Amino acid sequence: MASDISIALHVSVSEQTLPPHDPSHGTQHAMVRRVITVRMGDASASFEQTDYGHPGRFNEWSPRGIDARLQPRAPQLAALREAVSPLLS
Repeated sequence: MASDISIALHVSVSEQTLPPHDPSHGTQHAMVRRVITVRMGDASASFEQTDYGHPGRFNEWSPRGIDARLQPRAPQLAALREAVSPLLS
């Protein structure tokens, strides 16, 4: 007998501009920080991207917390992150 399984996938994106000399970065320029968070059930994975060091040009995405249950899906999470990135420009 087949069973119906429902999996909800939630992707959220935040972007903030931190002022020059903010304690979190300390540079003379404002810094933009982007965070993509993916939630599947009660597990989540977050990735951060900034333009730290060269205003207007973003660094590569960095993981900022991936629930152990999602670790085996790291390649799929990276693909999703890369698919979302062009929407931010």
